[in-house]
Amino acid sequence: METVKVRPTRKVRAYEEIVRQLESLIQKGKLKPGDRLASERDLADQFGVSRVTVRQALSVLRAMGLVESLVGDGTFARRSESLTVAVMASYVNAAKSTLLQQLELRRVIEPEVARLAAERATPAQLREIFKYTQLQQRRLEAGLSFVEEDSAFHLAIAKSSGNDLLVRMIQGIHELLRGSREESLRSHDAMERSLVGHQRITDAIRLHDPRAAHRAMLRHVLEIEMTITDWYEHHPEH
Repeated sequence: METVKVRPTRKVRAYEEIVRQLESLIQKGKLKPGDRLASERDLADQFGVSRVTVRQALSVLRAMGLVESLVGDGTFARRSESLTVAVMASYVNAAKSTLLQQLELRRVIEPEVARLAAERATPAQLREIFKYTQLQQRRLEAGLSFVEEDSAFHLAIAKSSGNDLLVRMIQGIHELLRGSREESLRSHDAMERSLVGHQRITDAIRLHDPRAAHRAMLRHVLEIEMTITDWYEHHPEH
C-alpha cells in the first residue's frame, strides 16, 4: 500500500472519494487480494482527512466485499466472489448513498426483521439475543463501548428471522453505519438509551409479540438515527 499513490481529497463527503479511489485501485489490480492497506493513521495522512472519515470509508468497502479487517492484523484488499453483503451493498449503491439514505434503509428493514424474529425465534435463538443484551449491560457498567455487541445483537435478531437474505442485508447495513455508530455510542447516555431500546426489543421477541417487536425496533432505530444525525451536526468536519 505504501507504494500506491493516492491524492488528498476534500473533507466534505470525503469518505466517498476515499471509497472511489481504493475501489479503483482494487479493481485495477494495483491493490491485489491479500495486500495489506496502510494503517488508519497513515491513510488519514495520505488522504488529508480524519481517522473517523477513513473508518467510515473502510466500513463501506467492507460492506462492498472489497476489503476485510482482521483483528490485530489490519485491513486487506480482497475481491468479492460470492453472494454476500457485497450484493446488497451494490444494490443500495453504498459508495454513493448518503448517511440519511443509509439510516432510512435501516428504518425500513429492521422493524420488519424484528417482527419476523418474534414469530420465528427458537429458544436457542432467544438465548442468543438475550446474551448480547447482558454483555452490553456489563460493558456499560464498566464504562466501555459496546459497538461490537450492538452489531451482534442485531445480527442475532436477523438470524432469528429465518431469512438468510435479511441476515446479509443487516450485516451490510451495520457495516455501512459502523463509523457513525462508533462515534455516536461513545457517551454513557447514548449507550444507556441504546441498551434500553434493545431490552424492549428483546422482551417483545421473547413474548413472541410481532407487533410489539416491530414497534420497539422502529422506536429504537429512530432514537439511534437522531443520535447519529445529532452527532454529525456537531461534528460537520466528518
